[in-house]
Amino acid sequence: METKTDILIIEDDPFMRDLVALSLRDAGYRVCECTGQRAQHLHETVSAKVIVVDLNEPRHSSMKTIDALRVRFPAALIVAISGYFGAGAATADAVIRQLGVDRALAKPFDCNDLVASVKALLEPLSND
Repeated sequence: METKTDILIIEDDPFMRDLVALSLRDAGYRVCECTGQRAQHLHETVSAKVIVVDLNEPRHSSMKTIDALRVRFPAALIVAISGYFGAGAATADAVIRQLGVDRALAKPFDCNDLVASVKALLEPLSND
């Protein structure tokens, strides 16, 4: 299944970034990956329908990161990942409300859960 949907991954940990990118590529998505620092300088040619972003990047505030992504990619869906959210649906719901993201996953997470979250976010868009 080739979806050809563009996904941007913003993660400073190279192992985690590679793992997330591989999982999404295996699911048929086109992936652009970068660090939090590099994300600030992405060219205008980079597009993304979904952004997977680690919200505990060094030197970056979560709210500033989300606000900047919303300005640069106003239509993109945002999946926040972090090792500091804590587990559980109530915590994820609180993060979603507080930060205004579309999904939140606590690290460590199963990559199948990430892929399922991305698919669920994109499903309504495929019916347009």
